[in-house]
Amino acid sequence: MRDKERVTEAIEALVAEGISPTVTSVRERAGCSNANATRYLREWREEQAARQAGEADADTPPEPVTRIARRGMTVIWTEALRVAGERHEAELGRARDEVARTAGEADELARTLDALSADLTAARAEQDALRRQAAELQEALAAAERDRTAAQADRARADGEIAAARRAAEELRDELARSRTAASAVEQARRDAERARATADRDRAAATAAHQQAEATVQALREALAQARDDVRDARAETTEARKDARATREELASARDQARQELAEAREQAPQVAAAARAGTAAEREARTAAEAARTVAESELAAQAAVVARLEGELAALRPALRALTPATPAPEPGPAPHPGA
Repeated sequence: MRDKERVTEAIEALVAEGISPTVTSVRERAGCSNANATRYLREWREEQAARQAGEADADTPPEPVTRIARRGMTVIWTEALRVAGERHEAELGRARDEVARTAGEADELARTLDALSADLTAARAEQDALRRQAAELQEALAAAERDRTAAQADRARADGEIAAARRAAEELRDELARSRTAASAVEQARRDAERARATADRDRAAATAAHQQAEATVQALREALAQARDDVRDARAETTEARKDARATREELASARDQARQELAEAREQAPQVAAAARAGTAAEREARTAAEAARTVAESELAAQAAVVARLEGELAALRPALRALTPATPAPEPGPAPHPGA
């Protein structure tokens, strides 16, 4: 069905219900736009006005007028109709002009109303969209607030974990420092033991050499005693040489011991600069210390044995001196050698 037919039916239905048709009531009843409601309502009113004008022109005089006309008043009625028609035509023209003007304004208003309706619809749609966006933003804000709260909790928890990790790192660093110190002490003890063992080896070799040399000297002296007095001087010279060698041996032992002590002191001074990467436990440290003490004990035993050898050689030399004096009574005895070094 066309819009005009729907508008006409809506107007007639409103008139039948005793309701004066307006643009709003017609638009709501017909379900059309304001422009169509205004346009077709204006056309309907023009048609009604034209129909009423035609019916007024076609009406016959009422019965009284007819009787008067019959009485010769036809001319008066005709004149009255003419005057009324002129007045009606003038008023109808003015009315039509007013209707045309009003129709133009109504059309303009209808178009404006349509535009405003469209704008209102768009505004309502935009308002709905803005409301949805506001709701989404509100929800996003709430989610962001929850995320911020969770992030703060996570940050506090992370700060606690970082502090705990730092404390653990400090403890590990302290433990590592202690382990490095222990490892350094073990390494230093091992080095001291190695140096002491090397010193003992050198001292043992020197003592062995001195012993061998002393035995050779004694053998030479014994051979000299069996020979003539002419060989006594040579034997005394050899004895003197043996005493010098023994003295040299004692000095070498003292020098080696002093050197070992000096190296040990230097090693202890350099101990803070030595950092071993390995972590040594308490058992390993005890084992290392035990090994160092054992090596030190062995070294001291070897030094004591070497001192005993030197003392034995000195005893043998002292026992040979009376025999030498008996062989050479007129010759003054040589000056005794220096006493053994304490602790040699």
